[in-house]
Amino acid sequence: MNDSNQQVIFSMPLRNERDVVRARQRAREMARMLGFDAQDQIRLATGTSEIVRNAFRYARDAKADFMLELKLPQKLIVIVKDHGKGIQKLEEVLSGEYRSETGLGIGVFGTKRLMDTFEVRSDPSGTEVVFGKHIPKHVRQLTVSEVARLRERIAKVAPSEAFEEVEIQNRELMRTLEELRARQEELSLLNRELEDTNRGVVALYAELDERADYLRRVSDLKTSFLSNMSHEFRTPLNSIISLARILQQQVDGPLSSEQEKQIHYILKSAMDLSDMVNDLLEIARVEAGKVKIRSKRFEVSDLFGALRGMLRPLLVGTSVDLIFTEPHEVVRLHTDEGKVSQILRNFISNALKFTTQGEVRVSAHMENEETVVFAVADTGIGIAPENIPLVFREFGQVDGPLQDKARGTGLGLPLCRNLAQLLGGKVTVESELGKGSTFYAHIPIRYKDEQVQSDLEQVQVDPGRVPVLIVEDNKETLFLYETYLRGTEFQAICASTLDQARTVLRSLSPAIIVLDVFLYGQTTYEFISELKSMDATARVPLLVASVTPDSTRSLVMGAEEFLPKPVVADTLLGALRRHTLRRSGRKVLLVDDNEISRYLLREHLPGNDIQIFEAKDGREALRIVKREHPDLIFLDLLMPEMSGADFLRELRANENTRAIPVIVCTSKLLDDTEKSELMDGATAIVPKSVLDAGLGSELDRAIAKTGVSLQS
Repeated sequence: MNDSNQQVIFSMPLRNERDVVRARQRAREMARMLGFDAQDQIRLATGTSEIVRNAFRYARDAKADFMLELKLPQKLIVIVKDHGKGIQKLEEVLSGEYRSETGLGIGVFGTKRLMDTFEVRSDPSGTEVVFGKHIPKHVRQLTVSEVARLRERIAKVAPSEAFEEVEIQNRELMRTLEELRARQEELSLLNRELEDTNRGVVALYAELDERADYLRRVSDLKTSFLSNMSHEFRTPLNSIISLARILQQQVDGPLSSEQEKQIHYILKSAMDLSDMVNDLLEIARVEAGKVKIRSKRFEVSDLFGALRGMLRPLLVGTSVDLIFTEPHEVVRLHTDEGKVSQILRNFISNALKFTTQGEVRVSAHMENEETVVFAVADTGIGIAPENIPLVFREFGQVDGPLQDKARGTGLGLPLCRNLAQLLGGKVTVESELGKGSTFYAHIPIRYKDEQVQSDLEQVQVDPGRVPVLIVEDNKETLFLYETYLRGTEFQAICASTLDQARTVLRSLSPAIIVLDVFLYGQTTYEFISELKSMDATARVPLLVASVTPDSTRSLVMGAEEFLPKPVVADTLLGALRRHTLRRSGRKVLLVDDNEISRYLLREHLPGNDIQIFEAKDGREALRIVKREHPDLIFLDLLMPEMSGADFLRELRANENTRAIPVIVCTSKLLDDTEKSELMDGATAIVPKSVLDAGLGSELDRAIAKTGVSLQS
């Protein structure tokens, strides 16, 4: 193979039966190393065994090559070539219709069913079988260097004897049979449960529709009540707050201390109540139809796959086929997937209601460069031309032979119309009475939130600060992060969606990225892979913050550090400083278990061009020293795990760190003997009282004594 995207891992001739056993073993070991689950390991091993055995038994000069396809989607490929007489009746063999007394062809057809890709080229000069399986999605994209390491590991695997391989094969077979038996039992139980559930669903269907109509009316009344009540409450509340403030300002004379306390309580209670009223008014706005669009990237094929599984229960007990026709080209959208799905679900549900036999076909195609048209066509009762406008009116119902059985609220299609308009599109319908209907949703491939995109593209970076891209969907958390970075060397650039983050990355290059694992209910692991695969962002440090305690996946995918939420200021600033390199700046390590002391020390350090690292004890400090080799260390003496004195001894005992100057900054009262012992390893000793206001000059003298200039 000359294709640079295909890398050979292992090649072997098939000269004897031992080679056949070895090929099976190699296939299983490679699958295990590449992260395939146990079932796929068995499938690859079994398929390889069948094909190489055919090549050895029925041909000559056979050879097996194991390769990796590096371009996406990555897959493990096995190529088996021989110089035999070719496979007779190849089409029958591949279709599973061929029957042979020797068994030739059964292995070929069986392997084809086990693999994701399978090709056979055969003629009188020989046969070539190429088959493979896609590498699991949880495995990050493999590189050429990783393939080389895999090749070395495979070469070191000791070949097993035929008897051992048969034992392994038997164990695999027993495990597979046991899993098959368990699945059959689960399927039987599930079928019984589904039958009971379907009977209940059919019985409740009409009642639920009527209940939905009643709840809608109740919801309208509640929304109106909340809105009116909130507005009515605001006037007297504002009056109470204003009067309380006048009293608090003592405009009409002094108040006693007790009266001041009472006025304070009145004002606080009134403001709390005002906040509650504002929240109720916001709820009323949401229920009144002010819906937020949550844009994301997705493909039509993925949307169809989700709908196919979601709507399958509706087909139970019907003679209607639900068919999804995949578009010929890959169609990607960047809009609200949930709302597009809701439109199609309503279309499909309506089609199934009014179709007694035949099919409901769902398809999509590009209308032009900017619009996708989704179509739901049925073979149902159809709609008369004069009734078509009625179906898009709220509570509109068309009388027909199925109306009594398929009652509804008359709100589904008007809702589809409103949702499509919200996304910048429209809905249309074509129908003929007695022959069926086709409903269309014309959806722009990109939902345009122009103001947000424009603001992000015009972000100006302060040349004197380090740009930090923060991707977080929670407004309160974003506000906290911005507050933490205010007045520091870092400039916060905020994005609440992945699309906004991509917009920022197109216009500027942040020095570091802070990313939440969950955005609007979706994980950002795919975005992490995207960042690490692009040249522009592959080397940008990535900090992942999340409420989930599982940090393994983020770190394996390339994140530099995992920050458990809630993230406090000291933790965030420490992580940012650890992973950003300041231009020609000095590195300073602060070793103190007291967070306030580290904060005060940072505030007293002169100059702006300093990279600061922090450690809470001596052991953590030694790890940072080994990794970063700081220019200056500030050291406390009283710390858990390892004291400052022990840290100093280990620092001076190491030839590589012996020369790093250390300033001991401690609150401990030292006698002359202790000071003398410390001065053997420390450059200067200062009390922590120098961190108080007005005493910074003593700290400056200590820094000057080390000979390290911290001025920018």
